[in-house]
Amino acid sequence: MKNMSILVLLGAALLLVNTDASYSKAITINPTGTAALLDGRCGNDDEWHAATKLELPHQAFVYLMHDDESFYICAKGEATDTAVLDLYIEHAETGYLHKFHLSAQMGERVFTDQGWSDPETWILKDWAGFWVPYFGNEDSENGKRPKFYTGLHRQVQVLRKKFPGNTWNMMFGVSIKRDGKWMDLRYPEKAEDEDKSTWATFAFSE
Repeated sequence: MKNMSILVLLGAALLLVNTDASYSKAITINPTGTAALLDGRCGNDDEWHAATKLELPHQAFVYLMHDDESFYICAKGEATDTAVLDLYIEHAETGYLHKFHLSAQMGERVFTDQGWSDPETWILKDWAGFWVPYFGNEDSENGKRPKFYTGLHRQVQVLRKKFPGNTWNMMFGVSIKRDGKWMDLRYPEKAEDEDKSTWATFAFSE
């Protein structure tokens, strides 16, 4: 009985060590005292100056921050780029994967055992964002086509009550259009949208 009690204590200690080790590997999301304004702009001289800043290739950046109620993310490229953001978050209790897409439209999809759900375009449940603005038409080889504003950034605000816990498993897909060509970037670099084991763990700094 004594030996069994020792084994139980050792098991509990190992579990605690593993939990602490997992948490220590998490990327810290900086707190903010100012809620983000979803205006398509994030930089070092506005409320995003407090954010955790991740640098991607080709001068693209992702900003992350939080307050007590919300998680904020912003993706940006160079001054004349068009940026598209795909934010993926795992629901820790259901195991479902949620994808938030921001381009000329906004929408959410959920990945379950049945695959990806149909996109819920413009149905925003506990989240909001800043999409790519449209302003008129421009001439192309195929005639008129929509013209989209360049230089603004993609922003998402997710209410923290939507996902449980103070650590979230996430990945980001950022597509940058520069000089007429698209570049697809991911963080982590080798993350796969349907394989949450390839994502990164992020912790809210309380």
